[in-house]
Amino acid sequence: MHNIEDRERVRREVVILAEDDNTQTLHDSELNEGADEEFYEDEDSEEKEGEQKSMPWLIITTGKILTEGSLPYHHYFIAIAFMCFFSIFLTFMSLNADREYRQREKYASVLHERVILREEQRYELSSKSAVTSRLKSHGIELIELSKNSRIIEK
Repeated sequence: MHNIEDRERVRREVVILAEDDNTQTLHDSELNEGADEEFYEDEDSEEKEGEQKSMPWLIITTGKILTEGSLPYHHYFIAIAFMCFFSIFLTFMSLNADREYRQREKYASVLHERVILREEQRYELSSKSAVTSRLKSHGIELIELSKNSRIIEK
């Protein structure tokens, strides 16, 4: 009988220890769940604070166009708006560059015409008839050399 009583006592102690382990495990899991909930609540509150901090920026950049459902996509809206602004900027810059190019082209054609006029004036002053008339006005006679009197032949 002693043996049966010992077995019974050991069995009760094992059951008590198992129940204590289960209660301890339950208590630990409840603490962990409580800590996890606090952690997620902290994250949620940080996200809400971050959204509230970004709200003025969101209102400024979108002008309250966005609804609550489209808030995750406001980055895309901002990117599209930036691309539109950039394309308009490039268009105006290319128009301005084209205007400047046309002005410089016109200025170059004016300079070319002036060069041609100067060359014509220089030719008029240095032509044979102009040179002979100037020499005659100073009393100098122009003598042409004969073809045989040249030292260097062609």
